[in-house]
Amino acid sequence: MVNTMMDNLGIPPLAGICSYETADKPGYQVDFTVQLLKRYNYVKAHLVDIAAAHLPATPEWEVKCALSHHMWLDAEHSLALRKRVSEMREPPLGLDRVPDEQLKVWLDEAIRANDTTELLTGIYAVIRPALLQSMKLYAQEANPLADHPTWRLLRQILREEEEMLDWGFQALQAFTSQASEHAVQSDVWAAHLSAYLQHAGGMHGNELVHHVELPQPRNDGKPYEMAAAPRRDDRFQDHYNNSALIDEYYQDEALLADERVFALYYKRLREMDVPEWMAPILFKTKGQPWEYYSDLSRQLWDEARHAMLGEVGLYSCGVPFYRYPVDLKSSMSLNVDLEPIESHVLLWAIEQGLMNKETGKRWEWLISKQSGMPLAATVQDYDWADEVLHAQIGRRWLVPKFGSMEVMQKEAKLAWKKWDEAKAKYAGLSKQEEWWPQFVQEMRSGYDSAGA
Repeated sequence: MVNTMMDNLGIPPLAGICSYETADKPGYQVDFTVQLLKRYNYVKAHLVDIAAAHLPATPEWEVKCALSHHMWLDAEHSLALRKRVSEMREPPLGLDRVPDEQLKVWLDEAIRANDTTELLTGIYAVIRPALLQSMKLYAQEANPLADHPTWRLLRQILREEEEMLDWGFQALQAFTSQASEHAVQSDVWAAHLSAYLQHAGGMHGNELVHHVELPQPRNDGKPYEMAAAPRRDDRFQDHYNNSALIDEYYQDEALLADERVFALYYKRLREMDVPEWMAPILFKTKGQPWEYYSDLSRQLWDEARHAMLGEVGLYSCGVPFYRYPVDLKSSMSLNVDLEPIESHVLLWAIEQGLMNKETGKRWEWLISKQSGMPLAATVQDYDWADEVLHAQIGRRWLVPKFGSMEVMQKEAKLAWKKWDEAKAKYAGLSKQEEWWPQFVQEMRSGYDSAGA
């Protein structure tokens, strides 16, 4: 290497991106970078699919929350990777084609996890570590000046990958430490998927492939069928109890302000059913532009975030979020009895109804603001902002599908009638024992004790 003396007036050269020594290396050529980014994009898109396919039937609330969050991050990463490929003299882009048949075989195995232990193992012990290692290698070996846009993008993705992996490691550890059979199951599934990844030449695709003895595949050659019926873990009881008229309580001006806010907290908590019913829409709707999946992933994450805000609202009053019934019949009936397009148009109709200035999201915010409970006001303020975005997302993708707003409104009414009929059959699965007065009493006691 030439030791060239440079007078930079004491100012960091090269815009502070790197040193001359770091920039003085060939790095990767454009063609290789494009092919690698296509592999990353393909894996990211499949991570969205895997999360959507498993979210409803995954019983653990905390895992549902993380799948919702990480699905949106993966969709955003895919969107950014696609944009970067489009900048690198690559038309036609071919971003929706399989970049490597063996990579497809690997991911077709990964989606066939049998339970939460295998799901967490596949995503957080095999797929994401491989992504992280490959992206770190790229960031080390690429020329950070010549290929600065890619280098910068991957460094941003890496930060979020590390955060996702940190959560996944802790979650998987919680499962495998519970019983030795879970640890063995995780090890076996990790070895199964790692063999298929090795056969694909690793994430980079250029690792030397020795003879790999592939395990018997789970893929039978047929498209993967998701389990759409939602499940909750054993902490939750009486899944179809709707004896509490929560949608009426917060609107009842005869009730005390705190009880109306408690009803809003519970309404937010109950929103976990929306990610559960959006997941089949995302997974089963094929052939849309990637922006469709990115938009719906964002909406799904927002709805999970609202449920988590309800969880925090109960926590602030000392009440565990799983202590009282969280009605499951909405997502169950939509996922089992209706088609994804019917569920989607119903979702839009609900969001549109929440835009009413007098009875919708603005009113929920005013109720919380006037209660003098600051957390509640913050929760409803952001919930309102999110729902405005969601109504726009629904119009953006559904109006072209139905041809006009008028047709879409008619289809929404038909779907709503079908939904009401479907929901009716689940009411009898609960004794409908009253629990709301006890909940309010416990919330008040906790709120007063906290000195809020």
